[in-house]
Amino acid sequence: MQPLVSVIIDNYNYGQFVADAINSALQQTYRNCEVIVVDDGSQDDSQEVISRFGGQIQTIFKRNGGQSSAFNAAFAKCSGDVICFLDADDVFLPVKLEMVVRGMAICPQGWCFHHVQWTDRHLNPIPTPPIPLSTGKYDFRASLLSGKCRFAPPATSGLAFARTLLNRIMPIPEVITNGSDNYLKLSALALEPGYFIADQYALQRIHGQNAYTAISDAILLANVDMSVVSGLWSKVPALRSICNRWYGEGMARKWAAGVTIGKVYEDAQDYLMQMSFAERLEVVAWAGYKAVQKRALAGWPQRQRRSTSQGMESGEIRSG
Repeated sequence: MQPLVSVIIDNYNYGQFVADAINSALQQTYRNCEVIVVDDGSQDDSQEVISRFGGQIQTIFKRNGGQSSAFNAAFAKCSGDVICFLDADDVFLPVKLEMVVRGMAICPQGWCFHHVQWTDRHLNPIPTPPIPLSTGKYDFRASLLSGKCRFAPPATSGLAFARTLLNRIMPIPEVITNGSDNYLKLSALALEPGYFIADQYALQRIHGQNAYTAISDAILLANVDMSVVSGLWSKVPALRSICNRWYGEGMARKWAAGVTIGKVYEDAQDYLMQMSFAERLEVVAWAGYKAVQKRALAGWPQRQRRSTSQGMESGEIRSG
């Protein structure tokens, strides 16, 4: 039997793009699928645009609560054996679901990720950072837990998961208001092997409203990554040791960007107070070590531009 695939489209104020996303999900060569569109309290014409699709899609119109709450609401409603995520400003290529189902057949309890093509707002291709892996089955569990995983997964529209896997890691902690895709993919990599497809089966728009993908604000990026780490720490116990290192790295990046030591420590209290004294000492010591290292290598303070080609070993865990 062909598995049912759920396509979850999260939207917030993307009325100019969301119809393209919905149409791309409805026009797949693989037909056993459902499309769930969740609008997270948009203030533009998004709800009007979404409503035009009528019974072709399932809709959720909710108050604004952030991307994690949107994903959680849609996952609670969907019925698929395989779950694909699609940002409302991106589009799937027509064979995307067909290729993902083939990949999931090889790793039926895991994940299937594929590369994406960056485009401008008009879907014209622009240079895209490579993912230097060939198509095939991968198990990153050991390397991720050791802090040596060099795989930087694609952004939201390149992610698909088995329902059995998402049942273990959802709902997403709603403290994560941005970077929800990082929570999903890092949890998945830590728990199950999966299948990666080197071909690009989605187009990811890079435009003014989602310039976060290439943003250079070190403090914002560190805060986002630290919120993701906090969610991972609470929901995926296997990752706690490496989460402490990632969190300490985030603290060091904030210091390097000019935030005072006292303020960084104050902001970290919710994370630090959920663990033992020995663990807190480890996090703060690691943060100090990384801060001194950054000062020696790059000057103090210095705002550093993130490279999208970095892997997770660097501590900067967001890839899109």
